[in-house]
Order: sequence, then structure tokens, then C-alpha cells
Amino acid sequence: MMEPNRNYNAVSALTGYIFQYELANMMKEHLDFSNVVMESQVHGNYGIDIAAEYRGKKVLIQCKVSPIFSMNRLEQVLKQLSVYKSSKYKIVLAFPGELSSKQKSKLGEQDWLTVWDIDELSKIFHSQIRKSTSEELKRLFEKNELFSKTEEDELLIQLNNCSKGNRHWMAYQKICANILEHLFCPNLGKPIIELSDHIRANRRDIIMANYCDEGYWKYLRGRYRADYIIVDAKNYSTKVDKGCVLQMANYLKDYGPGMFGIIALRTEPKESAIHTQREIWMAHSKLIIFINDTDFEQMLMLKKNGNNPEEVIKQKIEDFRLGL
Repeated sequence: MMEPNRNYNAVSALTGYIFQYELANMMKEHLDFSNVVMESQVHGNYGIDIAAEYRGKKVLIQCKVSPIFSMNRLEQVLKQLSVYKSSKYKIVLAFPGELSSKQKSKLGEQDWLTVWDIDELSKIFHSQIRKSTSEELKRLFEKNELFSKTEEDELLIQLNNCSKGNRHWMAYQKICANILEHLFCPNLGKPIIELSDHIRANRRDIIMANYCDEGYWKYLRGRYRADYIIVDAKNYSTKVDKGCVLQMANYLKDYGPGMFGIIALRTEPKESAIHTQREIWMAHSKLIIFINDTDFEQMLMLKKNGNNPEEVIKQKIEDFRLGL
């Protein structure tokens, strides 16, 4: 069973029905909305959280409390909402977080769908948020009003400016280490760079000790033998193949650093790499996940907004395990 997240944050305080309830209340207080109904029946099914009229147009609003989505989960949401796209309603996805640039591009192709992320919600309901008596709601949106450039912004700029290809492998490795340190220290130990094993047969790019005694990192150590977090940074301009996965598998030893590894990469992995990832898990219980630029961007956004960046890793593992 998953270890519950013990770190308090504004989003966790707005879980499930509460976010839906607070949003409906703000809509009722807003002059542009009318006929606001929760748990509305559409096309004979109860599946839409809020139905209303917005500036004279009928809207169906699906609320998701998660501040981020993996690409797989975003696809599931699109599939869920697509049943309404031919209707007379305007379809809205509302959630208290941000999308990555890649996800924004994908949703931009869906002309039947409108997204109310934390920025859009802040613009539409600025007055209602100010007047709200919900401290959790105010705290959530106060984060959004800090427009000064943060360390997360600077790290993302460095990542985006790093050219792909073997010539820039060292710069990419350093950027990955800096991002991981900012995201996960002091819960994890500071990154150790380019550490070889005793016989110097394997040289691991980045190692972070996991001595965490609570939360999700403790769960990973207990369930997946993640005594150390091993990260291999692949600054390839092409998709990584199964050789990279086999190389990571060689690093993972139950009697050594543990059985959990991360391959950081710039693009999606080849199908052969994904197939090998599954084989290694099923045959040897070595869990390897892929983290790309979009994932780093999401983790940095979560950190910036006061949430838990390990949520991305949690979703990666869940999607992998449930996809087997």
C-alpha cells in the first residue's frame, strides 16, 4: 500500500470534493456565471462535476485536484471528456496546478476543450479569491501571485538552453544534479557525481543517498530497495535504446546501491528500451524509470508552488506498474 504523503501543502488541503465545492461557490459569486449546478447529469450520465452558464454559453466543468498530470493520465482525462465534445456545451478542465509546455501544446490541438489551470483560475476568479473565507484556497493562489523569477525558473532556463547531443553531456549531467539537489535535498543526500564501483566496471553519473525516515522516499526504500537513488544522464539528441537500460541494470545491485534507478533523457525512449525496462523489472525486480525534460519541468513547477515534486516520480511508477 502506498505510503501517505505527510507533508502539508495547499493543494492537499483542497482534495477531491472540496476543490469542486470551492470552485462552484466562486462561480455562484461571479457575475459572469449563472445556473451553477454540481454533479450535473449530462447525456444520461453523472460524470461532470459542475454545469453552468458562462457569459451566456453553457459549460461543463471537470475538476481534477492533482496539480500535475503524467502524459498517460492527461490522455485518460481527454478520453473521458471527449464524449461531450460534440455537445452544445463548452468543455472545461479545471485543476489547481500547471501544465508543462509539451502538455499545453497537446491540449492546444483540442479546439473543443478549455483549460482552467491555476493561472486562468486566478484571472477569472481574482475578486472571489480575495473575498473567500477559505484559508487553504487563499494560500493556494497566493503562490501564483509571486511573479519574480525563482530558482526553479532559473534551473528550467538552464535545462532548456542545454543543447542535446554527446558534446554537451557534462553540462547536462551538471544541470540534472543541480535540479535534483534543489528538488529533493535535504530529504536525500547531496548528489555524488561520477562514482565508480570497486572494480571500476561501472561509473554511475549521479548518486543520492536515501536515508529519509518518513514520506514517499522512505516508502521507496522499503518497497523498491531504493537505498540510493541512481541517476544516469543521457543527453542524446535521439531516443535512448535498450543498451542504456541494460547499462542502468548493471548499476543496480541488492547488496550494493539498491534496486531503483532513473534514466534522465531529453526525448522519449525507444520501444526496445521500454520493453527491456519491463523485462528487467519482472525478471530481476530492478525498477528503472525514465525522466525527461517535461518531467523535470513539472517537478520544478511543483516545487515552485509549494507542492511535492516526488509526485511526478510516484505517478511514473504507478503508470509503469499498472501498465504491465
